[in-house]
Amino acid sequence: MELVKINMLGGFAVSVGNTEICGPDTRRGQLWNLLQYLVTFRHREIPAEELQNALWPNGTGNPANALKNLVYRVRTTFENAGIDDAKRLILCKRGIYRLNERIDLWVDAEEFTASAQLATTAQGPERQNALQRAVALYVGDYLAGEIRQAWVAPVREKLHSQYTFCALPLMEQQDENSDWENLLTLAGHSIEIDPFDGDAAYYRLRALLGLDQQPKALEFYNQLQNLYYRERGEKLPERVRGLYFDIIRHMNNIEIDIAKIKQDISEKDKVHGSFVCEYEVFKEMYRVEARAAVRTGQKMFIALFTLADEDGAPPSGRSRNRAMNCLLRTLTQSLRKGDIVAQFSATQYVVMMATRTYENGMKVVGRVERRFRAECRGSTVRLTSTLQPIDTPEET
Repeated sequence: MELVKINMLGGFAVSVGNTEICGPDTRRGQLWNLLQYLVTFRHREIPAEELQNALWPNGTGNPANALKNLVYRVRTTFENAGIDDAKRLILCKRGIYRLNERIDLWVDAEEFTASAQLATTAQGPERQNALQRAVALYVGDYLAGEIRQAWVAPVREKLHSQYTFCALPLMEQQDENSDWENLLTLAGHSIEIDPFDGDAAYYRLRALLGLDQQPKALEFYNQLQNLYYRERGEKLPERVRGLYFDIIRHMNNIEIDIAKIKQDISEKDKVHGSFVCEYEVFKEMYRVEARAAVRTGQKMFIALFTLADEDGAPPSGRSRNRAMNCLLRTLTQSLRKGDIVAQFSATQYVVMMATRTYENGMKVVGRVERRFRAECRGSTVRLTSTLQPIDTPEET
């Protein structure tokens, strides 16, 4: 039999020589699940009971016969493709199964693992080559798209961990060497595999900044922030958030015409309601207002609006997203133009407002709560609020 080539990273494909046995468009089924399991654990003998439990975790009428039938179908599939010695592909003796070790077999996942393991012990150019080869082989997660087979998950997690181990030092090197094009490619590939890879997100932003693609960096930052809030209910990693001001700062070129500067920073649309900004911007504005309050005596208050379900726990999923959208609309419609709003967490908004007294501030808070209940009528999500004066810095 010619070389049997099996790809298991980023999907599943099987070919023998120039003949494709299973490709991306091939309909999946237990036939291929059996072959996947045998390939994954091909360096040991596999009892029939283990295979049956892996393929039919919820049981089946006659697992022994079902397994024999699958083995027959795998062999037949290879025979129908004109492959010689297809019957020797899977060996079975006394209830023990395994792939024939005499068959010339190439598996991308094994090649990747070998390179990743070499990278843990090698030094210098040998380590660099091993890292690069491992990353090149890892075109996607192990058996990507296969979610029905429980045994796949731990193997996938292990290989993905090895990939991040190899990709991170390469991204660090590319960043240090200002190799922005390659860094953008590698970080982008890592994010395609795992959108929540914080290191890859950080280095993708670094690459976009290095390539003077600030608008794309800002667009990616906003998309990423929405993803974290929507899917995980979390803030972006602190390291990623730390790049926000770098993105904003570098979006401005040198300008000596003050009129053009005023035109650039002025709001283009008609102003309605409160000012909404990123939390990183909110923190800077808070510090400015706190300093100004020392000089002017202006009373400033900060309010925190928090969503919770009927049990007092943070809401999740679509319920949380709908309620947060409703709360933002309520805040922008209920507060004044000079008030400042930012999302503090997946279920919280923070507001800074200028008002003469605590009592007046509580009236504003009460107005927001009433409007929220009216806007989100029928929702089981509840809104709670707290109000405190801002802390002013001590003068030196």
